[in-house]
Amino acid sequence: MRKSIVDLWLADERPAVDGLFRADGSAWAVEVDGPRLSWFDVGGPFDLEGFLAEDPEWLTSADPHPQGFTELPDRSGYVCCGDGAHGSEGFFARLDKDKNLVWLVSLLDSNPFEKAEAHGSLATFTNNLGNSVTIDLTNPHFA
Repeated sequence: MRKSIVDLWLADERPAVDGLFRADGSAWAVEVDGPRLSWFDVGGPFDLEGFLAEDPEWLTSADPHPQGFTELPDRSGYVCCGDGAHGSEGFFARLDKDKNLVWLVSLLDSNPFEKAEAHGSLATFTNNLGNSVTIDLTNPHFA
């Protein structure tokens, strides 16, 4: 059975790979320097369908953190964050005003994200070590 990122999100799952996955089906590889989070880059296109066709069980959980959910200042939706099945995993995501997934970033070596904040067009996600990634929500990848 073919699964989309939206199907996975609704099942509290996500791909067990570093990537940015959009509800429209587009996806990109991402890179980060581990839990230090001193840099974060969006790379080239990623074939989620091919990845899951090769190994449909290559999934991890998407467990939102209780403090990892906040409404965007313009009330257009929300950002959230959390962890996965292993202690090194984290994720952050944007949801629309009806709490439907817009995009999700899955990271296998970031540590769990415990706090989401939004100020203007910037969203900041902080892991359990106090390190953070800030995303510009006007960037085409994250709009």
